[in-house]
Amino acid sequence: RSVHYCCHMLLRFGKTTLFFGRRRSIAAYYCSSAVILSLGRYTTAAATTTSSLLSSLATSHQHRKMTNLTFQQIIPAPHTNTTNANTASSSSTPLPRSSHGLSIIHNGTLLVLYGGEHIARTPIHNPSQVLWLAKRMNGTEEWQWIVPTTNDAITPPARVAHAQAAVGNTIYIFGGRNGIEMGENAMNDMWMLTLHEDETTAATAKWTQINASSNDTPSDVLPEARSFHKMIAIGSNLYMFGGCGARSGRLNDLWKFDTLTHKWTNLGVSHVLRGRGGPNILSLAQDEKIGIVGGFAGEETNDGHVYGISSSDDGVGSSWEEEGMKGLEEMRPRSVCCFASLPMVNKCVIFGGEVDPSQKGHEGAGGFERDVVILDGTSGSVLENIKPSSGNEDEEEEWPGNRGWADATVHEDTMYIFGGLSGDDESPIRLNDLWQCKVSP
Repeated sequence: RSVHYCCHMLLRFGKTTLFFGRRRSIAAYYCSSAVILSLGRYTTAAATTTSSLLSSLATSHQHRKMTNLTFQQIIPAPHTNTTNANTASSSSTPLPRSSHGLSIIHNGTLLVLYGGEHIARTPIHNPSQVLWLAKRMNGTEEWQWIVPTTNDAITPPARVAHAQAAVGNTIYIFGGRNGIEMGENAMNDMWMLTLHEDETTAATAKWTQINASSNDTPSDVLPEARSFHKMIAIGSNLYMFGGCGARSGRLNDLWKFDTLTHKWTNLGVSHVLRGRGGPNILSLAQDEKIGIVGGFAGEETNDGHVYGISSSDDGVGSSWEEEGMKGLEEMRPRSVCCFASLPMVNKCVIFGGEVDPSQKGHEGAGGFERDVVILDGTSGSVLENIKPSSGNEDEEEEWPGNRGWADATVHEDTMYIFGGLSGDDESPIRLNDLWQCKVSP
């Protein structure tokens, strides 16, 4: 009886002290689960005392790796500035979309949303809908949507499934396509976006196309035009992997772009991974390695491969590891996910993604997840898989729904997620919701 009473009180303790109103720590569920498991283990032994049970629970708890997640939906105030023809928007909020890009700059106060598709396989062309900003107001938790003014006539062609990353306060986009078919009008252009804000909610955008060259011989060797590739920034360099090539189909090549010299370097193909679209590309080991995880290679995958980055200026010593990544078996195979690297907590995060491909290709919507896969920030191996508690209506409401083809960005310990594709083949649904997810050990 004392064992039953102890476990009952621990369950109540886990729920009442780790849940703060509707803001809760996911760790509470692991605490409760550990108690329930221990109850089944120890109630069969009548000689087990309450103290030994508590000791065992404490030991088990210490050895279990746990991550606290706090999701919160952000609902920015609508865009209101319609005094300039270049900023007048047909809507006060972004259209629902998928296959877009999302970045964060200005010390975590400005989100930059670009491109994507509102209608399947059709890039958004409306100038007032292509580029959106979400600005955090005066250091508060309040945000506002802004359509920036574009004073220059030079802007990138509309596109879907491009790659996007930020170096400092500068946004870079590469590739994508502006045609309906997969290989139609694929691009390999690089653009740079700078944004200037005033003291109000106005902002000015300036686009510059980069005349990129190559470190290879011949010097005109540049990455193949592609879409559904991924890119991250490490220092002043951009690293891009994979995608669907205009000539070669699914790709498994890794490239580096130096934003200071505007030169591309071909880092070679992975000898472990098949060509794929929609992979996750992660910064590991405090930016000393790159991990490629998952993606669609004719089927959803959960394999991975690590590329080691040399600290030397000439890149000597950088190479793919001999074997593939270990410890990914617990992650369900998937592609077109949201991903983020969080070196301050030495973890990486993969959210959602497509786990069952659509029978209609890009016209439909496959099966999607809404779980959060936590990976070790050094090795990239899976530490745990976290889902909202089934049947808990409060948590269901405070957790993003199933989706793929979304995009995410990260600042310090927080990942931001926007939009994506949900629903199914009969009723595909594009989204325009904005979420933040704080991650702590």
